[in-house]
Amino acid sequence: MELKKITLQKFWMIRSFIPQSAIRNPHFCLRLPTFFLFILICVPWISWAADTGKVDTGGLTATLDQTSVPVGGVFWLALDYRLPEGGQLPDDPEVQGLDELSILKQINKPGHIKIQLLFDQVEPWQSGPIGLPYLDADGQIQHLTTEPVSIQAVSNIGQKAEGIPLRPIRDIVPTQTIWLSILLWLAVVLALILIGAGLFWWYKRHRKPTVMGQYSEPPDIRARRELRSLESKGYFENGRVKKFYFSFSEIMRRYLEAIRNFPAAEYTTEEIARHISTAQDRKLIPLLQQADLVKFADSVPTPARKEADIKAALAYIRESSARPAGDHEKAPSREVSK
Repeated sequence: MELKKITLQKFWMIRSFIPQSAIRNPHFCLRLPTFFLFILICVPWISWAADTGKVDTGGLTATLDQTSVPVGGVFWLALDYRLPEGGQLPDDPEVQGLDELSILKQINKPGHIKIQLLFDQVEPWQSGPIGLPYLDADGQIQHLTTEPVSIQAVSNIGQKAEGIPLRPIRDIVPTQTIWLSILLWLAVVLALILIGAGLFWWYKRHRKPTVMGQYSEPPDIRARRELRSLESKGYFENGRVKKFYFSFSEIMRRYLEAIRNFPAAEYTTEEIARHISTAQDRKLIPLLQQADLVKFADSVPTPARKEADIKAALAYIRESSARPAGDHEKAPSREVSK
């Protein structure tokens, strides 16, 4: 009634602007353009006034993302809603009319709700009237409703099911990701490595070290061993006389340096003669002079002279050695524990 009254008032207001002469005389139309211009201005305003008189009761629409789905598949139901002024949804709105299917996921956004459903039946499915409860401005529970939706079932084996062999039932698919078990095993292995490294460090830190006492070969034993090795090489017999006496002279000089503590290996024979002071050491000078003649004067001694030189060197080593004769060939070795 209120809307009808407003419309009549606007009509009589517009009619008052129409010239009476235009109404009585159709040929008189001088003010008709003004009339039509007024109509164009006032009609939208009248429509707006009519719209403001309407009461917004909200709205709800439901759509599916597909028209058919295989058995065991999933699909999405989208709800677009508009609440009346002052209305609000609960914190966890429960959509009504979906009791026959399992809800897997629900996403709530302002003005939009998406629900993922599991299609676990072999017959086509049709929902009941879908309802969305809300609280109005007075705190009372109201409902937005929309028409039911339906979806067709699609067979997983197609049309000709008779000629298709049945497949075995699939194993249960684990819901836990495999990476979690891999990371767990890696953590166990890393822990074992750290424990082993810690035990090894503790063992190295607390064990008693066993050190072999370093054996220093006595000079006389070393000199005898080197002379025997020199003779076994056969330099003299093969005509390499200089090579033999070079090695012979070097062995005797190193021995003298070891027992007299001066660099005899770097001295000439004349310098060695000036540094020795005992008659025992002077017996070595003829041997070194004989070696110098072979090395620098191309003297070639006879095999008998070579044998005599070896015997004289061994005699000098035996006489100049401070150790008893019975201990010449012994090499002490002992283990020292700390």
